[in-house]
Amino acid sequence: MKIKYYGVRGSVPAPGRHTIHYGGNTPCVAVWCGPELIILDAGTGIRILGDELMQGEFGQGKGRAAILISHTHWDHIQGFPFFLPGYVKGNNIELHGILQINKSLEIAMHHQQQYQNFPVLLSQMPSNIRFSAVQEGEVLSIGQVRIKNAELNHPGGCIGYRIEHNGRSLVYATDTEHYNTVDLRLLTLARGADVMIYDTMYTAEEYCQHMGYGHSTPEKGIELAREAGVRALHFFHHAPNHSDEMLDAMLQKARESFPETYVAQEGWEIEL
Repeated sequence: MKIKYYGVRGSVPAPGRHTIHYGGNTPCVAVWCGPELIILDAGTGIRILGDELMQGEFGQGKGRAAILISHTHWDHIQGFPFFLPGYVKGNNIELHGILQINKSLEIAMHHQQQYQNFPVLLSQMPSNIRFSAVQEGEVLSIGQVRIKNAELNHPGGCIGYRIEHNGRSLVYATDTEHYNTVDLRLLTLARGADVMIYDTMYTAEEYCQHMGYGHSTPEKGIELAREAGVRALHFFHHAPNHSDEMLDAMLQKARESFPETYVAQEGWEIEL
């Protein structure tokens, strides 16, 4: 299993000299499991991923990818209209996501590319784009890859994913707000995972001013990682106003409690 980060920022892209180290693109993580490509979310980082993929089979119309969408808030889907493999005939792209409140994933993606918002309709993209609704607790199989899920605590609905392949496991739990106790659904999803990518958008002090927004803190991520027996914890969905220096300080403090803590960074590639 190979993991590569293409977008790690939350809410809105945050380019600039204060975010240049960790990156300013919104969520997108690519996971290669043997021949299968699994993409987690389609924030602005997916544009860069798409440019790279065009150098191989996707540039020839022979590519295949599954995109797992956590939810349809704009920062998690806004890069898809700029995903170049979607404009190459013959490529197969399947988008998976839960039924949101009032709207399905397919409806939300089509709305994003109406002419009021973008010059190319999703229906005009020549690749083979298909949609699949994921039920909570369902186990999805893609080749030899098994994907489990659990509902997260986020306004409008959100889903976390666990990808398992060849004895390795990755949990993607962005956009979730902790409870007073450890979330039992997320605890079950994360138990024994090699890597857990976790929403740490707020510091503990900031969280007091943002309760109910659907995001968590480093302290709660560490608490969950310990309870679940996670081997490595990756902070993710960095706030737009969190500079590289702030994230460095957050990491240093976290490692005092959980040494295998890392801050997700654009371009970071990991082999499990």
